[in-house]
Amino acid sequence: MTATREIYWNIEGGGWIYLLAALAGVALVLGVLRHVQRWRLGAPAARWDRLWERLRGVAVDAVAQRRLRGVRIPGGAHFTLSVSFVLLFVASLLIAVQEWSGWHLLAGPFYLGYSLVSDSAGLVGLVALGVFAWRRAVTRPAHLPTRRGDWLALGFLFVLYVQGFLIEGARIAVTELGQPLAYWSPGGWLAAHALAGLHPGTLRALHRAGWWLHAASAFVFLGWIGHSKLDHLVYGPLNVFLRNLGSSGTLAHPDIEATLERDPDALATLGVGRVDGFSWKDLADLDACTQCGRCEAVCPASLSGSVLSPRKLILDLKQHRDAVGPSLLAARSRGDDAGALELPPLVGDGAPGAAAPAVLDAELWDCRTCGACQQACPVHIEHVPKIVDMRRHLVMTESRLGDEAQQMLRSLEDRGHPWRGSSLDREAWLQGLDVKLLRRGERAEWLLWVGCTGALVDRNVQVTRALVRVLQAAGVDFTVLGSEERCTGDPARRVGDELTFQSCVRSNLEAFVRHGVERVVASCPHCLHAFRNEYPAFGARFEVRHHTELIAELIAQGRLPLRRRIGSVAFHDPCYLGRHNGVFDAPRAVLDAVAEEGAPVELARSRERSLCCGAGGGHAWMASPAPRRPSHLRFAEVQASGAETLALGCPFCLQMLEDARNTLDPERRVRTADLAELVAEALEG
Repeated sequence: MTATREIYWNIEGGGWIYLLAALAGVALVLGVLRHVQRWRLGAPAARWDRLWERLRGVAVDAVAQRRLRGVRIPGGAHFTLSVSFVLLFVASLLIAVQEWSGWHLLAGPFYLGYSLVSDSAGLVGLVALGVFAWRRAVTRPAHLPTRRGDWLALGFLFVLYVQGFLIEGARIAVTELGQPLAYWSPGGWLAAHALAGLHPGTLRALHRAGWWLHAASAFVFLGWIGHSKLDHLVYGPLNVFLRNLGSSGTLAHPDIEATLERDPDALATLGVGRVDGFSWKDLADLDACTQCGRCEAVCPASLSGSVLSPRKLILDLKQHRDAVGPSLLAARSRGDDAGALELPPLVGDGAPGAAAPAVLDAELWDCRTCGACQQACPVHIEHVPKIVDMRRHLVMTESRLGDEAQQMLRSLEDRGHPWRGSSLDREAWLQGLDVKLLRRGERAEWLLWVGCTGALVDRNVQVTRALVRVLQAAGVDFTVLGSEERCTGDPARRVGDELTFQSCVRSNLEAFVRHGVERVVASCPHCLHAFRNEYPAFGARFEVRHHTELIAELIAQGRLPLRRRIGSVAFHDPCYLGRHNGVFDAPRAVLDAVAEEGAPVELARSRERSLCCGAGGGHAWMASPAPRRPSHLRFAEVQASGAETLALGCPFCLQMLEDARNTLDPERRVRTADLAELVAEALEG
């Protein structure tokens, strides 16, 4: 006898479920269209290029859920539930295919496999739901707030899964229990044994009522997806497709000088001060949020106790958009000037008596622009560009920023660098060194970009001089700009002063063109990032390498005779070198060359997961009001690793982590040094 079952066993008029399916589909589409309409409030954004790469990202991050699976228990449970849901949907679809095509697909060995897979999917789905319920009711992670909608979603799914097994169990109890065929449906077999004591007539009535209730529940659930927390099932994969394919730290670059030439009054609208100032992709991000809290769990500001929560910021922006969106859309449909509408404030200081803003000033200023939130987000939400866009409005339109940031920007404008208190000049570090200077017409293969911190901060001058010794030992032909060097403008751009940033860009590019610069090596990851990812938008055409990349290459070529090795050592991945630019292996290759065999250790959070030192986003020049500084959290991880030496590759990380060492390690048990310093020592033996 061929293994199979009757599709509409015990059911009359089963075809009516297709009407329910159509109604559910309409409800789902209407919910999606309502959100898409709100995205259209935003400005244009180009996110349709490199189609194959975008589709591959959907397969990796939306289907295979690479980022979620990095967090083992909740990530594994989410992946399991997703696979379970998809398999059960396919199982239902096969039934419809068989009915509509007349092809008796569900028969024989295929039917046995179908029964086993679909039942197993239902059972593991229930286990995954149990994991989620346990996390929300018992372990309750701090970054995972639970709301009524969360329990509603879990409860709805649980009911659907249990309904399916009860219906199947009632059918098996009447038709298959005791036969080998029943064992191929393990969930239904268990339910059948639980129901076996009921009269066959009762089982049939239970099956018939349960079948219709399950069908109605399933299609209500489908339509509800577009109007509930579970709408991320739609917007998540779409957002992954629309993700930024460039460096995660790269910001948009409105040409401010050209804008002001066209409209001198445009200064009043620079940055984002209203929700319709965002791009449509920014507004789409708000609907993709799964509220998983992974961004908050890795944010250095949140971890240090500040008011910023990337998760809350996205949800607050969404709530604000949904509140003001209908009035903006109505004004546009009438042909009115939507910009003239009086709206609740998007950003504000939360002063008593003032209208409550969607986002507080303090939340924006707490951000380090490290990108940890974006790297952790399973659906590629872009938090940092939104924060910087709102900062731009505060800085360039309202002149609302802290004293330290103002002083940094004033120094940058007046002196060409952000270090207001420095007594050094751009060429003081050259004393006693035989180095070529471009301003004297001395050309070379490489331009060593010293950077403001490398030239003007005493501790980092030591790093610059060590790097010079390394390059000279390897016979690298290089020169420096000296007094012609000006800040890349990165600090200004991160705090929101786009006008000053673009002024720095033009000044530096003029110098590069004048001297024919084609290859640049920089010891500062922030300078590297600006040159590599942001200057090209302004016409830059030169190669740029981080000093650890060049040193690793020199070591591989045998051009550096290393004579000494050090013991236990760990490398701290700078955010703008690693997470934003993907440079992870070169620093470790250098470390392997200068450390004893087996001596390099990995910190608990390393590579893409590295914890920010707290200097980014302009915080190298700002006081930290948080209960604990990110640098202290990071240095505590270094101490826990047992490493005797902390190797660094960023002047700001060196500054912040040495400051943390002074507080947490007054006996100096842990040594801090840039990789260039360690290589220079290894050369000297």
